Amino acid sequence: MSWLHRIPRSLVAFLALLVSVSTGAQVQSEDSSPKGKKTFQDVIVARQKDLLRDAASYAEQNPEASDLDDAFAWSFDTARRFGLEADALPLAERCLQSKTASATVKSGAKTVLCVGLAKSGKLKEAATAFQDSLQFARLGAGNEHLDLAVELVGQAGLANNHATARSIYETLSNRFGLNAQVGEFCMNRLRKLELVGTDATELSLTDLGGQPASIAAMKGKVLLIDFWATNCPPCLAEFPKLKQLYADKHEEGFEVLGISLDDSPEIVEAFQARAKLPWKLVCEAEQVRQAREKYRVRTIPSLFLVGRDGRIAQVDLKGNDLRQAVERCLAEK
Repeated sequence: MSWLHRIPRSLVAFLALLVSVSTGAQVQSEDSSPKGKKTFQDVIVARQKDLLRDAASYAEQNPEASDLDDAFAWSFDTARRFGLEADALPLAERCLQSKTASATVKSGAKTVLCVGLAKSGKLKEAATAFQDSLQFARLGAGNEHLDLAVELVGQAGLANNHATARSIYETLSNRFGLNAQVGEFCMNRLRKLELVGTDATELSLTDLGGQPASIAAMKGKVLLIDFWATNCPPCLAEFPKLKQLYADKHEEGFEVLGISLDDSPEIVEAFQARAKLPWKLVCEAEQVRQAREKYRVRTIPSLFLVGRDGRIAQVDLKGNDLRQAVERCLAEK
């Protein structure tokens, strides 16, 4: 979602420092490790999978246990933290069938069910589960479902099933039609989805160093266009992982172009110096205005992944989903 409230300038340096010192050691999928190499994170994830299987076995053998809610809650929290929703599907289904599980735990089960189905390639079932989860949602609670919708749309995007992606936003918008914030959010996302598969509109920009930065100059490479600002916490939260992705894939042809919505280039320059962002950054007001208009950017963060062929391949992916999409685009010669 958009974060339009301002962070005091005194915090910009601190936020930049957090980005620069972070190792980006967020949970990554096992596929993110170089082939033939095993990381400590792989060991951790493998162990969590074993524990999830043990938890599923416990729930099956002890359906009346007094601590069954604890087993469900731990399992769903673990699945979400380690991206193992697909592995927790049996537990989610068992929980939703339980007559004793609490409403809070069942809410977690519904989230795991939706994401787990999507990650298993069952996008139609995931979209149906999402729609079902909205059936009894309070009319004023639309904002609570935005993150889940974005996550499901990300999985649909990875599967190049953009029709399902659109249907998810349409379902959310229709369910909470009286919530202006939800309606605007979905409308903005739908407008950006329409750009997928089209040629990336040319942007003739000037970076902070006064050097030209254009889309055409990067054709043949995989380019991420990142609309962001120093007053946008979700934008900053992605930088450690994006820096790691850039370090891993830059030599293979991955580029990033950051377009900042900040009012002052000096703020962005100070942030870049401290955060050590290695890619081109643009912050000239008129250039940014034109770029936002061409790419239908109303809120930030907004991200557009452009393939080697110069076409927009994905929009608004982040974290491991973005890494997967970048790797796929790089593999396309």
